[in-house]
Amino acid sequence: MLFFVVYLVELIICFLLQNTIFAKLNIGGIVPDLLIVLVVSIAYERGKVSGLFMGIIAGLLLDITQGTLLGVYALCYMFIGYLVGFLAKYYVKNDTVLPLCMLSLSEFTFMIYSYITGMLTHRRFEIFYYIKRIMLPKVLYTAIVGIILYKIFDYVFLRVITPSNEDE
Repeated sequence: MLFFVVYLVELIICFLLQNTIFAKLNIGGIVPDLLIVLVVSIAYERGKVSGLFMGIIAGLLLDITQGTLLGVYALCYMFIGYLVGFLAKYYVKNDTVLPLCMLSLSEFTFMIYSYITGMLTHRRFEIFYYIKRIMLPKVLYTAIVGIILYKIFDYVFLRVITPSNEDE
């Protein structure tokens, strides 16, 4: 039960940071996606079920506040959380490079999904412009911020959540 409360607090903090502080610290209009960092971190640490549920909650939060259709972000974040959690069981948990690679691929997947659902439905086919000006800078910015956030989430998981699970 403690992990649920901790993850909910992390979700709220990431959402607020993404939409306040990092919105002001944008680079060329690009804001890092802190919620996907959280979803990937939780899926990597706790597995596919936790990743799936955190993906749904984070995606619905984005859908409610920023989306035009309810469920578009939730579907993508759910898929990313499940997939990362599914793949994480095959890897060593003490690695830092692998979660960063998973985060970058997840953000890239999300950006492709956003392009397909957003740009193509509005009949904008400038894929190379989108890759060069939006997708690559956002993936890079999210990965840089994700390195720091992943270390914080990993610390919380190892020091706060895991000891409480040993008592039960």
